[in-house]
Amino acid sequence: MRHIGFTIATATLLFGLATHTRATAAEIAVLAAAAIEQPFETVVHAFEHDTGTKVGVEFGSVGVIQNKLKAGAKPDIVILSTAAVAAAQKDGAVLAGSRAVVGRAEIGVAVRDGTPAPDISTTDAFKKALLAAKSVSYTDPAGGGTAAVFVAGLLDRLGVTEAVKKKAVPFNTGREVIAAVLKGDAEFGIGFTTEFVPVKGVKVVGALPKEIEFVNEYSAYIPATSAAAEPARAFLAYLARPASRDTFKAAGVMP
Repeated sequence: MRHIGFTIATATLLFGLATHTRATAAEIAVLAAAAIEQPFETVVHAFEHDTGTKVGVEFGSVGVIQNKLKAGAKPDIVILSTAAVAAAQKDGAVLAGSRAVVGRAEIGVAVRDGTPAPDISTTDAFKKALLAAKSVSYTDPAGGGTAAVFVAGLLDRLGVTEAVKKKAVPFNTGREVIAAVLKGDAEFGIGFTTEFVPVKGVKVVGALPKEIEFVNEYSAYIPATSAAAEPARAFLAYLARPASRDTFKAAGVMP
């Protein structure tokens, strides 16, 4: 269920809070899912330039971020899978009225430019591509990442876990996954296409076939413990701007 989208503030509120943050040199801390890293960083830079507010961001898998929160981290904005945000809201960790949907990311396959693209048009074709490849890169499920956990389960469902493990090139982050593809250490990478699209020298083959597709929705919230809730709301409002939404769309984050 979508609680509120990125229409959480009016232009008047955004202007007023931006003026306030510029005057007080506010700072906000963010913990965000790595799947939205590239477009998020772009919007952060624009927000800092326009408002004077400083934004410190740490990216990581959903599991890593949840562990940081359990260990006592006190960010001003958290961006996780919508399911994880719903759980946080149920626990009373979310500031009332602050939850907002960021967008959706899908899992797909990417290769280095100039190399043959595997056929992933059907589940059977994707399975054959996995078995035929000399090396495949994806994130390690031990890190608790959403894509990693899904891919591990998918390999089990397809019955190819052991065969793929022998030639797997697992990493902790999507950036490392696509870097391995770029260097030629892996024939193709599997992960959120949002982490592949911005990288020059690689080509996104496409999303996984419909029968086994995975689309994950991400949401943001301001923790009830935030000491900078007002500038945090201003930042979430900034994310609502058409220019910010276009930045996310260009990176493959769907509304």
